[in-house]
Amino acid sequence: MEFFDIGAVVWILRKCVWWIPDFAVDRYRGALVELDKQLRSGRPFVAHSTRHLIEAERP
Repeated sequence: MEFFDIGAVVWILRKCVWWIPDFAVDRYRGALVELDKQLRSGRPFVAHSTRHLIEAERP
């Protein structure tokens, strides 16, 4: 995923609570300000994720 503005980053982190379970804007304000500077300079934030599919059967 590519993010181009800090609002989108905050929105996704608030919706996907399992990514950063203790996420709060106040708690991560410093990092968000730095990330906002990066985004405003034209460098997007690129997030990579891995998914696993586990299939199970009862014997």
